[in-house]
Amino acid sequence: MEFHLRDHTADIAVESLAPTLEEAFAGIAEGLSRAHSPTSISGNKKFHLNISSESTESLLFDFLDMLIYERDVYNVLPTNHEVSITQKGDIWNLEGTYYGVPLDTIDSREIKAVTYSDMKIEKTPKGWRLYVVFDV
Repeated sequence: MEFHLRDHTADIAVESLAPTLEEAFAGIAEGLSRAHSPTSISGNKKFHLNISSESTESLLFDFLDMLIYERDVYNVLPTNHEVSITQKGDIWNLEGTYYGVPLDTIDSREIKAVTYSDMKIEKTPKGWRLYVVFDV
């Protein structure tokens, strides 16, 4: 899994490239963490997520939106993401974990929201490419 922060007018974009969809989702989440704080950090308290949605795009949006919500509610920066994705009929389900780093222990920039603007989920010959823009 790899991710890249991309220049974007007045916002920040993250691109994730990975062999599996799960790794690509985890890569985007790690990119979100790095967009908050450029230093590689690890948390010590484990959190669990379970999200269902009707498409991979809405699942990605809901996943990232939930990470931002939990950041605000628990006052932690989500890091070290692990994701499992399944599909039953028309419903996509994501089960995941992350470790929270207390926000008062790091320097970080605020990411306000995830957007659907320019969002891409593409299967490529090498795996998956995801691209997401965040409002800062």
